[in-house]
Amino acid sequence: MEEYEHSFKVTSIEPFIEFCKKNGYRHVSVSSQNRKVYESGYNPHLISRLTTERVRNKTNVYFDFKLSKNEIEGKKISQESQTLIVTDELMLFVKSALNILSFRLVADNFRTRYVYEKGGLTFEIDDYTLPEMKVIAVEGSKEAVENLCNNELKEILQKFAIKII
Repeated sequence: MEEYEHSFKVTSIEPFIEFCKKNGYRHVSVSSQNRKVYESGYNPHLISRLTTERVRNKTNVYFDFKLSKNEIEGKKISQESQTLIVTDELMLFVKSALNILSFRLVADNFRTRYVYEKGGLTFEIDDYTLPEMKVIAVEGSKEAVENLCNNELKEILQKFAIKII
């Protein structure tokens, strides 16, 4: 599945949460996540992610792959695999597959993720504790993401964005 996304490092996530609330975005979830990112030894654009997510008292582990294909004017266009829910029984398989396929751990991040959705657009608002940073991402169709970032969010981004990532 192809994904179009704008990602920004920001100084504060609060203006983006307020934007979502004021503009009718539906609050989907808030979760604590530990995401381990593995990079392919054969292709640095191919990564695998093992994400442990805690929502309230429930914990799930997800496994997927992402291939960053193109970058157009600082915006990433990527392909993502379907996501596998990893049970305790599957974890040994996942780790051995990563090893056999020459993936190596390149990041071990901890964050709180806030997700909001409206009309085919998804806001992922991340407050990282390790490494310490704040990131927002907007996903959806190219036209909708471009319109949102270049028009509705323009002022907020000019004030709070540190850089496009």
